[in-house]
Amino acid sequence: MSTPQLPSGPRITPVQTFRFIRDVTRFFVDCRERYGDPFTAPLPVGNVVITGNPEGIRDIFSADPATFEPLGQLPLAPAVGDNSLLLMGGQRHKRERKLLMPPFHGERMRAYGQLMQELTLRAVETLRPGGPFRAQELTQSISLEVIIRAVFGIEEPERVRRYREVLAGYMEAYTPLLMMAVPLRRSFGGMGPWARFQRYVTELDQLLTEDLTTRRGHEAGHTDILSLLLTARDEDGQPMTDAELKDELRTLLIAGHETTAIGMAWALYHLHRIPETKQRLLEELAPLGPVPDPEALAKLPYLTAVCDESLRLHPIVAVVGRRTVAPFTLRGRELPPGTALMAAIALAHVDPATYPEPERFRPERFLERKYSPFEYLPFGGGARRCIGAAFAQYEMRIVLGTLLAVHRFSLASDTPERPVRRNVTIGPGGGVGMVYEGPRQGALA
Repeated sequence: MSTPQLPSGPRITPVQTFRFIRDVTRFFVDCRERYGDPFTAPLPVGNVVITGNPEGIRDIFSADPATFEPLGQLPLAPAVGDNSLLLMGGQRHKRERKLLMPPFHGERMRAYGQLMQELTLRAVETLRPGGPFRAQELTQSISLEVIIRAVFGIEEPERVRRYREVLAGYMEAYTPLLMMAVPLRRSFGGMGPWARFQRYVTELDQLLTEDLTTRRGHEAGHTDILSLLLTARDEDGQPMTDAELKDELRTLLIAGHETTAIGMAWALYHLHRIPETKQRLLEELAPLGPVPDPEALAKLPYLTAVCDESLRLHPIVAVVGRRTVAPFTLRGRELPPGTALMAAIALAHVDPATYPEPERFRPERFLERKYSPFEYLPFGGGARRCIGAAFAQYEMRIVLGTLLAVHRFSLASDTPERPVRRNVTIGPGGGVGMVYEGPRQGALA
């Protein structure tokens, strides 16, 4: 019996690797136009079969989870740890996901709404009327404190500051080069980028160990995520180990603030670049008063559409990967065990067959029709969909709604923002330069 052939695609060259790292969406669109969908791309993790077609994505997300194992351990493992949910497969992934899900949904999630708004209002107090700032720095400051307070229940300013410093250094040190080039993950006598990153790994591990030790045995009466995880038990009555807890907490801290912050920064950019879009949102916000109730903000349809469109046009993560452990059929094509697969979020979100004028920021499209989870998938899908998706979307609506209802901003420049890969995530290259114009009339009066 002959081995099934992989779909055609470009050859492995340094140029193709650079194009993938530099502008993944353009690279995928060019490959689809030349080779069709699916196609095989030579990526840093090897040859990968890629689809952005809703039918292909449905094939992947609807398959038995036992058909796959995680893909991407090499780029992700140093950042999130070997015990991260992102790198698990099989029954262990199912067990861990069940333990982690409850704090990010329903009433437990909505309990953080007031905190999100308070931290947003406090962050803007640091801005000077007429002064410049970068939107991504503002939104990252807000989302980082939200996740620190939500995960750990920490209120001491010095402890929050310490987490801020370590996480900022941690993310800056884990560069795209370290993520993609495994041979560079070596310490040269305590010098070099890998040694620098490892120092931040040690500092973060020390912070997590201290908080685990302090909180263990004192979970009662606390509603933060760490306390809930310390009391969580699986079907066999077993708790998570310290190693599992620390890697999951590290994953939540890293994935839980930068991704949300980038989505909000892009939304602020487009709202202030398109006056009629911002005006429609302001008209929706106006009846809610000068400082809207967080729950009311979370239910606004146009605000929700603005957040959805931001994540469509600028997905924070371009792909979600799997590796087959059994024969698998993708769009009628049989693929052998061991095949690396990617559902290309970035490609699906700019498919003109699904989204007319795909490169245009137009929130109205989400009010005009519903998109299937195989057409719109900013948080992945299937059994491995991001557990924090509802939390992130909730936070985006409350923070953006509060910022626009209470304060006035403008763009600092007409220069277009371009997406740039930072590490695992892709964000605005210039951070979205803005000017704070002051509070809206009547707000905070």
